[in-house]
Amino acid sequence: MFNFINTLITSIKDFFEGLFFSSSPEYQKRRQLKGYAAELKKLNPPLYHTGKILLPAFGSLLYQLYHFLQPVKAILDKTVNSPDIRAAEKYQNLFFEAILSEEQVKQRKNFTFQARKLLLSRCKTYQETEHKLQEQIHDFKSFMHLFAASAFKTREQEMIKLFYLSDLCDFDYASFLKRFNNNLQLSAATPASISQDNFEEVYAGDVIKNLLDFQFIVRHVAITQTTVDNVVFLARSIENFTDETGVKLEKTLNTVENILANRLKRTSIPKMLKLIKEDPDFEEKITVSESKPLQEYVDRMSENFQADSKRLLKITKENNITGLIEKCFGTGSLKPLDGYNDTVNDAIQHLSTVSFDWVKPMQLLKAFTEMYFETHYKTFLKSLLIEGFFANKQIEGQYAAIYRSCEMLSNKIKNFEELFKPKGQCNLIEIQGYVAEIEKGKDMKKQLQKIVEIANMQAKAVVQTGSKAYADLYAFTEHLLEDIKAPTPELITNIKALAVSSKNKESFTRLEQDRHIFAMFLEIMKNYAVFGSLEKGKPNASVPTAVPNDVSAERPAQK
Repeated sequence: MFNFINTLITSIKDFFEGLFFSSSPEYQKRRQLKGYAAELKKLNPPLYHTGKILLPAFGSLLYQLYHFLQPVKAILDKTVNSPDIRAAEKYQNLFFEAILSEEQVKQRKNFTFQARKLLLSRCKTYQETEHKLQEQIHDFKSFMHLFAASAFKTREQEMIKLFYLSDLCDFDYASFLKRFNNNLQLSAATPASISQDNFEEVYAGDVIKNLLDFQFIVRHVAITQTTVDNVVFLARSIENFTDETGVKLEKTLNTVENILANRLKRTSIPKMLKLIKEDPDFEEKITVSESKPLQEYVDRMSENFQADSKRLLKITKENNITGLIEKCFGTGSLKPLDGYNDTVNDAIQHLSTVSFDWVKPMQLLKAFTEMYFETHYKTFLKSLLIEGFFANKQIEGQYAAIYRSCEMLSNKIKNFEELFKPKGQCNLIEIQGYVAEIEKGKDMKKQLQKIVEIANMQAKAVVQTGSKAYADLYAFTEHLLEDIKAPTPELITNIKALAVSSKNKESFTRLEQDRHIFAMFLEIMKNYAVFGSLEKGKPNASVPTAVPNDVSAERPAQK
């Protein structure tokens, strides 16, 4: 009776306000809000009371969503939205490539590292290999144009919908439901549905953030038949899939869509928020998704292809100079550098697109420095600097600079290796740590890339300066060895006496005998460094473009 009287009084009041104050902003505001309240009352069961109260049915709805979404969450967490970055990328690749034709799938397989390596191995010359590599690059670029088609744009939108669905799965239902039932424990063992009697009314003002977060997600989620098919497709790509699993998933997703579309209705929470804020114009903040999975896929494919191309070119180049390396250093394996070596590089390349790019030339430079310069040539070359009578002071100064550059190489290489020690800029332990984290699926590629880039930059500098120093030394010694044959040497007047002295004789003999080895070494290093193009015999001169005629001579036995 009392409620009836209150309703009657309110109706009469509204009538006269509408009659005399219909143009009032305040009246229009109240009228809009009453309209929203009236629409919310039509929900069955009701979710909201005009006293800013979320009813128990709202808690029941949240609980059901949580329960039904668990098997969907399990699939998405294992595939396209996996916290394991490697797994997520794998299934995102699979998702896009699922709409390729059979012919396109065959093309795609041709761009794998192993397929490309096999094709290049059939080439008979280095030039043929380079040509075939360029063909592969051209074919890959043409293939990647496929992904600009509208079908893949549509596919991208489908994947974004899966991301939104995953967000709904990941919503913090537990903290929201605690407002309705503080004793409720969510687990896989809980029943699919429990009575509304298990939930209490909640003052909406206390859960405004929960509502905003929930609405932010819900507004994007629309489960169509295509969405269902895509989830089933992902489930099928995981082990232990059965037809029964597919049927259950479809039923579950349809149930979730029914809850969102019919029980909640997608406009209900925005209306609740307007009523809670007492503002008919209130709008939750809308952000546009920045997710671009198709572009990320294209970038990922391109990066992998480019990394493979660089790797294949390096393999081809090194295979091409294998013969020269064996003549220069023997058939045994070159001594690896500390930290910057093939073992560490293989681990890096296995999990990323970055790599140590200067491993082989650094090995070669270290080997030549230790086996030839330090062991054999240094004694005689140093005596020239200390005891030699140079006819030209300018040339003497230039030779001094060349010699010092070569002499410093041993320390430069040691300092480079120090970079990989525990306190070094390229700490090997840190590198191995990043590799291990990437293997676990963590996103550590940028951190690893930064260290690798520093290492490569330092290695490149050592290779370039070292190769240039040895090229200049070779040019000088070639001129010197020719000058010593003259009746009166013009370069160093006492060169003959220095060459035959007991202290220098062995060192000089090795330098003279190893002319072809020195040339071979520089011929090898031309693949990695630039020497310049000045005339032989002058400081900073380059190595000849062709190896001397005696290049095929037997390598002197090494101690």
